[in-house]
Amino acid sequence: MGTIEPGATADVAPAETDERTRSRLLRAAVCIFDRKGYAAASVREIVEIAGVTKPALYYHFGSKERLLTTVLDEACREFTAAMERAVARKGTARQRLEALCEDLHGLFQEHVPVVRVAHATFFGPVEGAPPFDFTLFDRRLEAAVRRIVEEGQAAGEIATAASAADVSLVIMGVIGVFAVRQIHYSFEPIGLDTMRRVIGLIFDGVLREQGQQGERRQ
Repeated sequence: MGTIEPGATADVAPAETDERTRSRLLRAAVCIFDRKGYAAASVREIVEIAGVTKPALYYHFGSKERLLTTVLDEACREFTAAMERAVARKGTARQRLEALCEDLHGLFQEHVPVVRVAHATFFGPVEGAPPFDFTLFDRRLEAAVRRIVEEGQAAGEIATAASAADVSLVIMGVIGVFAVRQIHYSFEPIGLDTMRRVIGLIFDGVLREQGQQGERRQ
Protein backbone atom coordinates (compact mmCIF):
# COMPACT_ATOMS: atom_id res chain seq x y z
CA MET A 1 0.00 0.00 0.00
CA GLY A 2 1.24 3.49 -0.84
CA THR A 3 3.85 2.41 -3.39
CA ILE A 4 4.20 3.93 -6.85
CA GLU A 5 4.09 1.62 -9.84
CA PRO A 6 7.47 1.42 -11.62
CA GLY A 7 7.63 4.06 -14.32
CA ALA A 8 4.13 5.30 -13.50
CA THR A 9 5.02 8.98 -13.37
CA ALA A 10 7.32 8.82 -16.38
CA ASP A 11 4.34 8.49 -18.74
CA VAL A 12 2.36 11.45 -17.44
CA ALA A 13 1.34 13.86 -20.20
CA PRO A 14 2.44 17.49 -19.74
CA ALA A 15 -1.21 18.56 -19.95
CA GLU A 16 -1.96 16.50 -16.82
CA THR A 17 0.66 18.08 -14.59
CA ASP A 18 -1.41 21.22 -13.94
CA GLU A 19 -3.44 22.24 -10.91
CA ARG A 20 -6.75 21.56 -12.65
CA THR A 21 -5.84 17.89 -13.04
CA ARG A 22 -4.92 17.72 -9.36
CA SER A 23 -8.27 19.28 -8.39
CA ARG A 24 -10.21 16.87 -10.60
CA LEU A 25 -8.45 13.93 -8.98
CA LEU A 26 -9.29 15.19 -5.49
CA ARG A 27 -12.96 15.66 -6.37
CA ALA A 28 -13.12 12.22 -8.00
CA ALA A 29 -11.42 10.60 -5.02
CA VAL A 30 -13.90 12.15 -2.59
CA CYS A 31 -16.77 10.92 -4.76
CA ILE A 32 -15.46 7.32 -4.84
CA PHE A 33 -14.33 7.23 -1.20
CA ASP A 34 -17.74 8.57 -0.13
CA ARG A 35 -19.65 6.07 -2.26
CA LYS A 36 -17.58 2.92 -1.76
CA GLY A 37 -15.22 3.53 1.15
CA TYR A 38 -11.47 3.91 0.99
CA ALA A 39 -10.60 0.20 0.99
CA ALA A 40 -12.98 -0.68 -1.85
CA ALA A 41 -12.06 2.30 -4.02
CA SER A 42 -9.68 1.65 -6.89
CA VAL A 43 -7.23 3.92 -8.67
CA ARG A 44 -8.86 2.92 -11.96
CA GLU A 45 -12.27 4.22 -10.83
CA ILE A 46 -10.80 7.46 -9.55
CA VAL A 47 -8.94 8.30 -12.76
CA GLU A 48 -11.94 7.34 -14.89
CA ILE A 49 -14.21 9.74 -13.02
CA ALA A 50 -11.53 12.43 -13.11
CA GLY A 51 -11.04 11.89 -16.84
CA VAL A 52 -7.27 11.55 -16.53
CA THR A 53 -4.68 8.79 -16.73
CA LYS A 54 -3.17 6.69 -13.95
CA PRO A 55 0.26 8.33 -14.38
CA ALA A 56 -1.40 11.68 -13.60
CA LEU A 57 -2.60 10.36 -10.24
CA TYR A 58 0.83 9.00 -9.37
CA TYR A 59 2.47 12.23 -10.50
CA HIS A 60 0.34 14.42 -8.23
CA PHE A 61 -0.12 12.11 -5.23
CA GLY A 62 2.08 9.04 -5.54
CA SER A 63 -0.57 6.62 -4.27
CA LYS A 64 -4.21 6.15 -3.33
CA GLU A 65 -3.17 6.43 0.31
CA ARG A 66 -1.59 9.82 -0.23
CA LEU A 67 -4.67 10.92 -2.17
CA LEU A 68 -6.85 10.27 0.88
CA THR A 69 -4.46 11.93 3.32
CA THR A 70 -4.35 14.98 1.03
CA VAL A 71 -8.15 15.19 1.15
CA LEU A 72 -8.00 15.02 4.95
CA ASP A 73 -5.09 17.48 5.19
CA GLU A 74 -6.93 20.07 3.12
CA ALA A 75 -10.10 19.57 5.16
CA CYS A 76 -8.10 20.04 8.35
CA ARG A 77 -6.51 23.25 7.04
CA GLU A 78 -9.91 24.72 6.16
CA PHE A 79 -11.34 23.65 9.52
CA THR A 80 -8.36 25.19 11.35
CA ALA A 81 -8.77 28.45 9.43
CA ALA A 82 -12.42 28.59 10.55
CA MET A 83 -11.34 28.11 14.17
CA GLU A 84 -8.75 30.87 13.87
CA ARG A 85 -11.38 33.25 12.47
CA ALA A 86 -13.70 32.37 15.34
CA VAL A 87 -11.08 33.18 17.98
CA ALA A 88 -10.12 36.46 16.28
CA ARG A 89 -13.73 37.59 15.74
CA LYS A 90 -14.93 40.64 17.68
CA GLY A 91 -18.09 40.71 19.78
CA THR A 92 -19.45 39.14 22.93
CA ALA A 93 -18.69 35.53 23.77
CA ARG A 94 -22.24 34.58 22.82
CA GLN A 95 -22.00 36.33 19.46
CA ARG A 96 -18.65 34.72 18.72
CA LEU A 97 -19.80 31.22 19.67
CA GLU A 98 -23.01 31.56 17.69
CA ALA A 99 -20.99 32.73 14.69
CA LEU A 100 -18.58 29.80 15.10
CA CYS A 101 -21.49 27.34 15.07
CA GLU A 102 -22.98 29.02 12.00
CA ASP A 103 -19.60 28.94 10.22
CA LEU A 104 -19.24 25.21 10.90
CA HIS A 105 -22.83 24.58 9.82
CA GLY A 106 -22.01 26.22 6.48
CA LEU A 107 -18.68 24.43 6.19
CA PHE A 108 -20.29 21.03 6.77
CA GLN A 109 -23.03 21.76 4.23
CA GLU A 110 -20.49 22.84 1.64
CA HIS A 111 -18.31 19.75 2.13
CA VAL A 112 -20.72 16.98 3.16
CA PRO A 113 -18.95 14.25 1.10
CA VAL A 114 -15.57 15.16 2.59
CA VAL A 115 -17.00 15.11 6.12
CA ARG A 116 -18.54 11.70 5.43
CA VAL A 117 -15.21 10.37 4.13
CA ALA A 118 -13.38 11.63 7.23
CA HIS A 119 -16.08 10.21 9.50
CA ALA A 120 -16.06 6.81 7.78
CA THR A 121 -12.27 6.59 7.83
CA PHE A 122 -12.07 7.52 11.50
CA PHE A 123 -14.74 5.04 12.62
CA GLY A 124 -13.85 2.34 10.08
CA PRO A 125 -11.39 -0.54 10.44
CA VAL A 126 -7.95 0.57 11.57
CA GLU A 127 -6.24 -2.01 9.39
CA GLY A 128 -5.62 -0.69 5.89
CA ALA A 129 -6.44 2.94 6.71
CA PRO A 130 -3.67 5.49 6.11
CA PRO A 131 -2.20 7.19 9.17
CA PHE A 132 -3.89 10.49 10.01
CA ASP A 133 -4.31 12.30 13.31
CA PHE A 134 -8.08 12.73 13.47
CA THR A 135 -7.81 14.23 16.96
CA LEU A 136 -6.68 17.47 15.29
CA PHE A 137 -10.28 18.39 14.45
CA ASP A 138 -11.52 17.81 17.99
CA ARG A 139 -8.53 19.44 19.70
CA ARG A 140 -8.70 22.58 17.54
CA LEU A 141 -12.44 22.92 17.99
CA GLU A 142 -12.11 22.50 21.76
CA ALA A 143 -9.26 25.00 21.95
CA ALA A 144 -11.24 27.63 20.04
CA VAL A 145 -14.49 27.14 21.97
CA ARG A 146 -12.74 27.02 25.32
CA ARG A 147 -10.76 30.19 24.67
CA ILE A 148 -13.93 32.10 23.75
CA VAL A 149 -15.72 30.73 26.83
CA GLU A 150 -12.81 31.68 29.11
CA GLU A 151 -12.71 35.19 27.64
CA GLY A 152 -16.47 35.43 28.15
CA GLN A 153 -16.10 34.39 31.77
CA ALA A 154 -13.31 36.91 32.31
CA ALA A 155 -15.55 39.63 30.86
CA GLY A 156 -18.48 38.62 33.08
CA GLU A 157 -20.56 37.46 30.09
CA ILE A 158 -20.61 33.77 31.06
CA ALA A 159 -21.15 32.48 34.58
CA THR A 160 -18.12 30.99 36.27
CA ALA A 161 -20.14 28.45 38.30
CA ALA A 162 -19.36 25.85 35.60
CA SER A 163 -15.84 25.28 34.38
CA ALA A 164 -14.87 26.53 30.93
CA ALA A 165 -14.03 22.94 30.01
CA ASP A 166 -17.56 21.73 30.84
CA VAL A 167 -19.26 24.61 29.02
CA SER A 168 -17.06 23.92 26.00
CA LEU A 169 -18.05 20.25 25.98
CA VAL A 170 -21.74 21.18 25.96
CA ILE A 171 -21.29 23.46 22.95
CA MET A 172 -19.12 20.88 21.17
CA GLY A 173 -21.80 18.27 21.81
CA VAL A 174 -24.38 20.42 20.02
CA ILE A 175 -22.00 20.92 17.09
CA GLY A 176 -21.38 17.18 16.93
CA VAL A 177 -25.09 16.34 16.81
CA PHE A 178 -25.68 18.83 14.03
CA ALA A 179 -22.70 17.47 12.08
CA VAL A 180 -24.00 13.89 12.26
CA ARG A 181 -27.45 15.00 11.14
CA GLN A 182 -25.81 16.72 8.16
CA ILE A 183 -23.79 13.77 6.93
CA HIS A 184 -25.92 10.67 7.51
CA TYR A 185 -28.32 9.71 4.74
CA SER A 186 -30.95 8.48 7.20
CA PHE A 187 -31.34 11.86 8.89
CA GLU A 188 -32.96 15.00 7.63
CA PRO A 189 -30.39 17.80 7.99
CA ILE A 190 -31.08 20.28 10.76
CA GLY A 191 -31.38 23.84 9.53
CA LEU A 192 -29.48 26.88 10.69
CA ASP A 193 -32.54 28.37 12.44
CA THR A 194 -32.85 25.26 14.60
CA MET A 195 -29.16 25.41 15.41
CA ARG A 196 -29.52 29.02 16.53
CA ARG A 197 -32.46 28.11 18.79
CA VAL A 198 -30.57 25.24 20.41
CA ILE A 199 -27.47 27.37 21.02
CA GLY A 200 -29.79 30.00 22.47
CA LEU A 201 -31.10 27.46 24.97
CA ILE A 202 -27.57 26.97 26.28
CA PHE A 203 -27.07 30.67 26.87
CA ASP A 204 -30.55 31.48 28.13
CA GLY A 205 -30.85 28.39 30.34
CA VAL A 206 -33.83 26.09 29.91
CA LEU A 207 -34.30 25.85 33.69
CA ARG A 208 -33.78 29.52 34.49
CA GLU A 209 -37.43 30.23 35.30
CA GLN A 210 -37.65 27.18 37.57
CA GLY A 211 -34.47 28.25 39.31
CA GLN A 212 -35.81 31.73 39.91
CA GLN A 213 -39.01 30.31 41.41
CA GLY A 214 -36.92 28.16 43.74
CA GLU A 215 -34.97 31.19 44.86
CA ARG A 216 -38.19 33.09 45.63
CA ARG A 217 -39.53 30.19 47.72
CA GLN A 218 -36.38 30.26 49.81
